[in-house]
Amino acid sequence: MKKIFPLLAALLHLSAPAVADDVIELESSVIGSQEQPKVLYIIPWKQADSLQRLDSVLPQTVGYVFSHQEYSELQREMKLLQNDQEKQKNP
Repeated sequence: MKKIFPLLAALLHLSAPAVADDVIELESSVIGSQEQPKVLYIIPWKQADSLQRLDSVLPQTVGYVFSHQEYSELQREMKLLQNDQEKQKNP
């Protein structure tokens, strides 16, 4: 019994600092997922003023970008752009 008492006293003495530490509670909340969405829903919240105005602008813009262009015209345009860029670099 005399040998057990000092051992118990030493164990209690060593475990006291571990018990004395403050308890820290971590909180977290999940906001969203980092994955790409599988489906995207676009819901208009306001009716457009004039759909006619929207239709008249889009075909002109898209038509120019995707219009047919001859290869020789493309090469000529690229050479002109390169010459302009060189002139701007070396005035």
